[in-house]
Amino acid sequence: MRLRRKKKRRKGMEEQLASYADYIFEAPDWKLSLAVIVILAVVVGAVSFPGSWKSDVFQGIMLLGVPAVLAAIVTKPVSQIFGRNMTYNRSMLIALFSLVIVCIASLIMGLYSYITNTPYNYTGLALSLSLIFALRMLILLGISVNSLPKVLIPASIQTLLGGLLLVYYARNFEVAFDLIVSSTIFVFAAVVFVKYVDYPMVKSFGVSSFDFVQDFIAHITEGSQDMEDFFEKIGESIDAPVSVVAFKRPDESVKAIIITPYVHPGPMGEIGGGNLPAVIAAAFPGNTVLVPHGTASHDFNPVTADESIKVIEAAKKALARIRYGETATKSIRKNVGDSKVLGQRFGDSVFLVSTRAPTTTDDIEFSVGFTAMAEARVAGSRYATIIDAHNCMEPLATPIEPGSRDSYNIIRAAANTSKHLLSLEADKLLVGVASSPPICTRLEGMGDLGICVAVVETQGQRTAYIVIDGNNMITGLREKIVERLPVDEAEVMTTDTHVVNTLSGVNYVGQNLDCDVLIAKIAELVDRAITDLEPVSVGMEIEIAENIRVFGSHKIAKLASTANAMVAMAGAFAAAVIVAALSLTILILTFVRF
Repeated sequence: MRLRRKKKRRKGMEEQLASYADYIFEAPDWKLSLAVIVILAVVVGAVSFPGSWKSDVFQGIMLLGVPAVLAAIVTKPVSQIFGRNMTYNRSMLIALFSLVIVCIASLIMGLYSYITNTPYNYTGLALSLSLIFALRMLILLGISVNSLPKVLIPASIQTLLGGLLLVYYARNFEVAFDLIVSSTIFVFAAVVFVKYVDYPMVKSFGVSSFDFVQDFIAHITEGSQDMEDFFEKIGESIDAPVSVVAFKRPDESVKAIIITPYVHPGPMGEIGGGNLPAVIAAAFPGNTVLVPHGTASHDFNPVTADESIKVIEAAKKALARIRYGETATKSIRKNVGDSKVLGQRFGDSVFLVSTRAPTTTDDIEFSVGFTAMAEARVAGSRYATIIDAHNCMEPLATPIEPGSRDSYNIIRAAANTSKHLLSLEADKLLVGVASSPPICTRLEGMGDLGICVAVVETQGQRTAYIVIDGNNMITGLREKIVERLPVDEAEVMTTDTHVVNTLSGVNYVGQNLDCDVLIAKIAELVDRAITDLEPVSVGMEIEIAENIRVFGSHKIAKLASTANAMVAMAGAFAAAVIVAALSLTILILTFVRF
């Protein structure tokens, strides 16, 4: 029970990390932000400043609107000199956000002046300009300039322009003194905040969290691949098997290939191995290529898309070495606990597909699958391929880790299936294939490979292998699909592609598309594959892809826990820093006057 709770906490942290994408939004068109700036400057100026309405409106435009507009215009090119990701839409939105804070301060001071019947005090305006200096620092550090010395220049623009106009308009040196003192304190507070919040990431991974945030935003909004540089810094190298099962026609042409890489197609979008299944399939043009999910978790995410080349090269070597035979056994299914393994022997090697549906399951750790493969070889199989069907999921479902009861169930089910398959008689086989492009968009849960189907017939039995390019399936959908198919045995698999997970870690097949349409399409493809049945020879080979740069052992969990801890402590610490800085500023300005 303790182990299960630990795994749920780990998965929860990773889901929470993915959920931070929900806070990323596209800045509105700069013209809209500009219009709001002008309206705010006019309205707040007329309401908060003393005097006639004409002079109040003019004062509002000069002290509130002009600094915001000029800052928005200048911030973009200045930020691009020292950083990236800055657009006029974002620059104008930041200026508007800063103006809102200044307007609130102006309204408070105007209300205080009205209630107490005292002259309007521009000190409050100076304090708000100092506060937005610090806030602009934090915003620009997160989205554009990851350098404390460099960020001071673009961050200070609105405060500097507003301060100059304020001092000129008020013609009071004390206001300038107040602005300088308060700005110094607030900037120092911002530096302390940044160092404190950034420390866990720097300590754990040796890189700044602001690099990660900037790369994340750039990927979400612009499709940038710069996150790969971050992941490469924290990654490590591994060797991973790549299994290839190929079916060849009598004329020696390849009819279909099943390629199972034992790396994970993540972490998200086009980053790293996020689109690995489609990339692998594209490397074998002219063939029907099925790329099911091997037993691997996020620890085995390739850090860059270039790492896919190593997987493809290994697959090509394996394909070139395959020894073909003309026989296969019937498929069988063995259950141990919640674990079910569908297996079929091709020649002298076994092909195994593991599922726990309708029990929800996330990834199967590599070592669990590798042990299951070893058990099959101990039983007498030349090679063994084990696939994680990845076909039943709900949020916070747990991965299968070594030592858990579920891991032993999978290993025993694979061993039992292999032993039984090796005792069965084999006969000639027929294979038919069919495929369909995606029937929905990535946002609706389907990747670029769409749906691929292979039907194997031998000794009067037909077995359908269906692979959907998606990241897991909603509970119960797999059973509905299997019930609809005109075959003796079937298994529905997903590739676990993370190209469908740009904005969220939760986007399962069937969650955002019409399940009836999907079921009908798969039934149609199975019918087409049955029509396509023809004699083939078959073979299996495994090649090791060497020196693949991946996240590494438990790195994704460590990254998630670090990010979650930073977010958890940032809010309270930010409030404390603001209160402390404001208190110190008021204290100094109260006792140190000219």
